[in-house]
Amino acid sequence: MNAWQLLQIPWRSTYPSLRWFAVVVFVLCSAGAIAIGAFADGPGAMRGAVAMYGAGLTYLWAFFFSLDLLLAIDARQLRLPGIQRQINASLGLYGVLGIAVPLFAPGVDWSMAAVLALFSVVGLAFAVMPRYLAVVVALTPSLANALWSRLDLPGIDDPRFAPWAALIALVLLLACTWRWRQLLSAGNRQPRGWSSPMVLQFRKGSWGHWNCIGDNSQLGQRPDWLQPGIDLTGVGPAKPRKSLRVALGGWYLPQTAGSYGKQFALMFGILAIPAASLALLSRIKASGGADFTATLEGSLIGALSSLTVMAAPAICIFSLLWLGKRWQRANAELPLLALLPGLGNPAGVKRLVLRTVLGLPLALHGLLALLLGMIMLCWHGHAYMLSFMLLAQLGGAVVTTAVLLNLFGGRALSPWSIGLILVVAAALTMASLLLPALALGRHPMAQAMPLLPLLPLGWLLLAGAMAWLCRRGWRGLMQQPHPFLPG
Repeated sequence: MNAWQLLQIPWRSTYPSLRWFAVVVFVLCSAGAIAIGAFADGPGAMRGAVAMYGAGLTYLWAFFFSLDLLLAIDARQLRLPGIQRQINASLGLYGVLGIAVPLFAPGVDWSMAAVLALFSVVGLAFAVMPRYLAVVVALTPSLANALWSRLDLPGIDDPRFAPWAALIALVLLLACTWRWRQLLSAGNRQPRGWSSPMVLQFRKGSWGHWNCIGDNSQLGQRPDWLQPGIDLTGVGPAKPRKSLRVALGGWYLPQTAGSYGKQFALMFGILAIPAASLALLSRIKASGGADFTATLEGSLIGALSSLTVMAAPAICIFSLLWLGKRWQRANAELPLLALLPGLGNPAGVKRLVLRTVLGLPLALHGLLALLLGMIMLCWHGHAYMLSFMLLAQLGGAVVTTAVLLNLFGGRALSPWSIGLILVVAAALTMASLLLPALALGRHPMAQAMPLLPLLPLGWLLLAGAMAWLCRRGWRGLMQQPHPFLPG
């Protein structure tokens, strides 16, 4: 098999949506790295370019190349060892190309090969390691950044960091190789629940476990103490909204206060890990007597604001995937909802559907916006920077409303249209996170400041397009005789 055929293996073994989304992410990260390297000056320019390109490599290995494992498992079960060797050769070729090509760019030191290899292996480790370890991998960059700042260690653009990067990459590569072989030999006895790797979730479709979020099969993988406690008190004609939530299922199911408390406690525990680590790091004596308060404060603000902003597109995707099962499948499930007692006339049912179905995602968007507002009140000096993240959260709420209204109005958007909207929203979200930090951070970049006014303009243009889609979906809903009987 020649090199061209080896390069085609990941393209043929990956869902088209994942394939093209990975290409878009990698191209955007590469373009960002080129822009930083070409227009930024100062000591942090190379570090920013390497980090941006490394983020693209990490995404490719986490959500694109890692899916070759699924093909390798099938090939092993079919007793086709030749295909397994071709998969290994393909991954090795892509690994060499991803590291070697940027080394020929002007001003790039060849010691960066070890750093880029580390970015690639971290992405693969995120995909193949158990999900509870994937959480730790996802938190590692922020913790490592705080540790490096505290101890004044060499940055990723410093040649002195290359030996450490090579050593860490080698250890992770050995761990990934062992895990890869373990998953290959497991066959049909793959681990489940939090012990399963992220890559196995894509067996369920191009959206992975998001495609079946809220399904009984997924809920059954949770430990007993995390099983949802359903609250059916008062369900019936007297409370049609609660009855509709039960019928919709998934994360719309009404749960007891204790059930919500356990889930929030788990989320708080996950967030407390980096906070506790940063607090411990703050007790380490800084080199040169530097004060760590600013670093600790910046890390906490960055972690909380990034969480709130990145949750916005997740809320939209979760809601769309789950409700799309009800409104777009060709079966009798949706018309049967019209038989729920106590719904009233069609106009009242439409209002009830909008309050119930839009209420949960918009409430989550509102809570995240409230959290950002509290952060802005606590740290007045960062209010201007955080205002861009608040704008991204509000923009996410508008996108969620527009997409769901078109779904209810019988004018559901095509996958390509939804993908384009999400890509634009994701690009604006990332820009809202990165540009203010580059322009207003501890080491401001002069070239980033003139770009800040473009962020509100971009969100305003997106909001205008979403307003037109909202009007389109609203008119479609009003023209329907009944929200559960479209047509």
